[in-house]
Amino acid sequence: MKGGSKVKPKAESEEERLVRAEMEALAAEEENRRRIEAARLALKEKQLREQQYTRINSVKIHNQWRKLMRMTKVDELRREIEILSQNHEREVDRKDSILQMVDRDLEDSEEQYQLAHRSHLQILDSLYDLQYMRLRALEGLFQSFLRQLEDEYDTERLEIQNAHARHKKDFATLMTAMEAEFAEADAEANQEFESQREEIKNRNQEDYNVLKISLESQIDDLEQHFEKAHQLYLSSTDARTQQFQKLTQDDASAARIIERRMRRLVRLQDALTHWRTKITTSCREWEERNSSLRGEKDAMSRHYQRLRALLNKYRSGEYDRLKLLSTISGSAIQDLDDKCSMADKILRIADLCRKLETEPEKVLPYHATAEAALDDGAWKEAAAAAEAEAARLKGEAQAELSKDAASSSAAADEGAADGVRYSARGVDDVGRGVEEWNYLDRFFVRMNRALIDTQSATNERDRMNAENADLRAILKQYLDGISVNEDVINNPANPLLIVNNKLLVGTRAAAAAQHAAPAPPSRPPAQEVVVDAAGGGASVA
Repeated sequence: MKGGSKVKPKAESEEERLVRAEMEALAAEEENRRRIEAARLALKEKQLREQQYTRINSVKIHNQWRKLMRMTKVDELRREIEILSQNHEREVDRKDSILQMVDRDLEDSEEQYQLAHRSHLQILDSLYDLQYMRLRALEGLFQSFLRQLEDEYDTERLEIQNAHARHKKDFATLMTAMEAEFAEADAEANQEFESQREEIKNRNQEDYNVLKISLESQIDDLEQHFEKAHQLYLSSTDARTQQFQKLTQDDASAARIIERRMRRLVRLQDALTHWRTKITTSCREWEERNSSLRGEKDAMSRHYQRLRALLNKYRSGEYDRLKLLSTISGSAIQDLDDKCSMADKILRIADLCRKLETEPEKVLPYHATAEAALDDGAWKEAAAAAEAEAARLKGEAQAELSKDAASSSAAADEGAADGVRYSARGVDDVGRGVEEWNYLDRFFVRMNRALIDTQSATNERDRMNAENADLRAILKQYLDGISVNEDVINNPANPLLIVNNKLLVGTRAAAAAQHAAPAPPSRPPAQEVVVDAAGGGASVA
């Protein structure tokens, strides 16, 4: 200015310039952070708006797609239901025809079952009586063993009690003696302890007095030595004392300079602390914001992972259910195929058996023809064998039926609760339901008929073989009586050489032993008599 004095700007120090640069950098950084935060908020609003639009459009697309899939699935299910209904009706008609034919073939089994049932009950009664007698005998034997064990136990208990009383008395005497001995030893030990304690106390008192005298003499010598050393120190440190006073003054002036600089340093430290506090506060605020944003991000990530896990779990569950359904349907189809093949095999065998039946079996009742064809003994044997075989076959059949019944018992119980049966079942001629364990009764009658015929044929064969053997023996005796050869002459039982009946009886055993022994190799082979059972003739070879 004109006519005025010019004011020179004050020069900045190095610390002030650094502080100003640091404040400008913080301001620029704060402005940059505000711009970044505003841009981030705008982008976040745009993202939220886009997510909302995407969610709405996804819901609309899923609804439309779900309607189309539902309509397509309904059409497919209707077509499949129509096909399954037609197949089921055909299968039901075929099964009904098969069951009616099987029911007609198995009507004759009821009578044979009743006979086997009555014989089975008689056998059970006899077994019950035998088991009751056996239990009575075992109970008597048990009571005798129990009394014997009680006597032995009482004897051993009395002996143990006596031995226990003796041992108790011995231990009481032993404990009294040991207590007296321990009391005596304790008194001796206490007396010895008191004597040793007095002796040690006297010895320590003497040592203490000697040590006290020697220490007092050493203390006097050390006091004289310390006094001499102090005088020598004062004479030798006079110049150093003056030098120390000068250094003390210099130290006071240096302390004032240090104090001024310390005050300046404190002001700078306060400013630095203020800016550091502001920086720390700003960092804390931004860290809190960042941590909140990270928490929101982690929550969204966990929610996404949880939804994804639920979706994967639902997909895996549906896949497992579909796989289980496929496995069960395959096994059901396989079981049905096996049962169909079994039924076809039974029908083929039944047709073959029908061709082999005789006219009386087709016309007359079974029990009349069988009782007329067999006598009393053969009838009893055949009936016993047939009952045993029928029981075995019936057990196997019932075991197989129980396996099939176990799988369908749950469905049958539900149907019975509603009064409706949803599974296949057997009926009689008038349409009444038949229990599962009675399905094969008529089959067992026919099977028993075949078994009785087989047993009767076997008995007749055995009887014919026995009769043929008797005829062979008679014919051989006759030929031995009218023939003369070396075997007949050497046989003591030859009727040509019998003098009296006593000799014959006495020599039969020797003759049997001689014929049982092996023949020597030098003897020529005997003649062999061959009997033709069919023609009734005989020939000698």
